[in-house]
Amino acid sequence: MEDLTLLLRLARALGDSGPAAPAHTAPAPTPNPYQVGEAVFIRTVTYHYTGRIVAVYPNEIVLMDAAWIADSGRWSEALRTGNLAEVEPYPDGAPVVISRASIADATTWAHPLPRTTK
Repeated sequence: MEDLTLLLRLARALGDSGPAAPAHTAPAPTPNPYQVGEAVFIRTVTYHYTGRIVAVYPNEIVLMDAAWIADSGRWSEALRTGNLAEVEPYPDGAPVVISRASIADATTWAHPLPRTTK
């Protein structure tokens, strides 16, 4: 019994945390799921945006043809139809920089990007 206790203390001291976890079968995530040129709908912790990704940095995403979506309406309908309840577009040609740390979720936007106030 003393030998087992000594072995456990030695293993802990060397940083052994016990048996290895089972192999993970899911594919490893890519370092960057955001693709330049892709139209997206991004929900941050405070605001929502649509736009086309023009650059991705470690801490920011840059959108063009962007709009602040003040109200998406019914979420599933907005994604299915592209119909948004309230839209405030940024000026043409204005880059919009979004902190990646603020992103709650993002999805591909499969509709024309909204460019008129609604």
